[in-house]
Amino acid sequence: MRKNLTDILSADLDQISVKATTTDKMGFIGKGEGIAATAVVLISNNNGS
Repeated sequence: MRKNLTDILSADLDQISVKATTTDKMGFIGKGEGIAATAVVLISNNNGS
């Protein structure tokens, strides 16, 4: 997944982090009554200024 993102974003592998977690049977997602996906992205321009 990280490799695919680096190719798409033209980024270095060490600039990409992918994390996952579980709901530990909490809420409707943990009970198997639904699903969810969340994405958080931070994009910055480090051009030396």
